[in-house]
Amino acid sequence: MNPPRGGGQRSPPSRNGPAALIDLAGVARRYRLGEVTVTALADIDLRIGEGEFVVVLGPSGSGKTTLLNLVGALDTPTSGRIVVAGTDITRASRRELAAFRRRSVSFIFQTFNLFPGLSALENVAFGVDVSGRERDGDLVARRMLEDVGLGDRVHHYPHELSGGEQQRVAIARALATRNPILLADEPTGELDFRTGVQILQLLHDQTHVSGTAVVVVTHNREIARVADRVVELSSGHVVSDAANPGGPAGFAELTW
Repeated sequence: MNPPRGGGQRSPPSRNGPAALIDLAGVARRYRLGEVTVTALADIDLRIGEGEFVVVLGPSGSGKTTLLNLVGALDTPTSGRIVVAGTDITRASRRELAAFRRRSVSFIFQTFNLFPGLSALENVAFGVDVSGRERDGDLVARRMLEDVGLGDRVHHYPHELSGGEQQRVAIARALATRNPILLADEPTGELDFRTGVQILQLLHDQTHVSGTAVVVVTHNREIARVADRVVELSSGHVVSDAANPGGPAGFAELTW
């Protein structure tokens, strides 16, 4: 199951090359807190191509989640331009943004965001139905739950699942949509080491199987070792953006 180490280094897509799947140019996000202006992100230029597995690394408060929310059109920038999957989301109407979220991006949130009144199977099938890509949502949902190790928990409700199991349901729901971009906010935060590595490999496999662009934000430097590229944030600024030297590490090499 482990892909071979290496496989070549990837450089950030060039602005003179093919269009990137995710393209941020001069993006800033500032908030007003009373009389104080807080800069969450400052002058971000970032391009991510199809099939890339990118880790955005940084401590709490560095702007990681803000960046993810902007790319997923859950927030709007104070300035700059964001084009994702061919849609300029800084200029799109509310209707266009709703369609964009359904068909272009899938989220894995830290807080799971499961429907408490739906079973694991129904939660995942809901994501499939919203995306509109598959006719048999239950079949796809069951297969994805099996892939994340929950084949025997499909009829359990969120309150009957552990935190780690709820996270795996959320991951299955995101993968089942088959959207071209997957955004994950600390996806292994509630998982034990073994399950966390399995989930990372499952996310990584999507880049090769379907060309999905996967963006994972984390504070865990060990996770960054398996990425094609690592983008490091500090105080709202990109301080580095580079491929892993020697290529991504093998998943069997991870430890935390």
